[in-house]
Amino acid sequence: MSGIGQSTGILAARNGLWAAIQAATAHRGSDIDRYYATPETVASTKWVGLTDLDVDPDLTNIGARRQFDEAIRVGVNLGAWRAGHGEDDARETFAEAYEILAEIQDHITQNDITLGGAVLWCLPGRMSNAGVEVPGSDGGYVVEIVAEFVCAHRVRPT
Repeated sequence: MSGIGQSTGILAARNGLWAAIQAATAHRGSDIDRYYATPETVASTKWVGLTDLDVDPDLTNIGARRQFDEAIRVGVNLGAWRAGHGEDDARETFAEAYEILAEIQDHITQNDITLGGAVLWCLPGRMSNAGVEVPGSDGGYVVEIVAEFVCAHRVRPT
């Protein structure tokens, strides 16, 4: 579906993605922290949160009623921490983080491509990750994934 104005569409996309994340990770219960806006410091072992949002209106194909399509890109930050040292622990930490991402991507692409009717469609976009070993005896590994979901939206001015 489509919203009426650009600002209402942006918020609808963000809220639709938020609901999809909640649904995709519901089976994890309190084993994962979920953030509508990711805090500066995350203190849990698994997390997912919304970050930035970018909108790219396509004004080259504007219609007679001033309708136009736009791409909305919503950033998602997620990750995992795991105690331990060595290659096996590092691999497991990466696997845990990617499992969370796969759950969200699968839920959207297989069950909720319109984010509850908020957008015309939503698909996974760019993604990057980093993993680091935390020094010290209480260390371990932290893996953070920065992902993007791209949504299509049609603006229909009143």
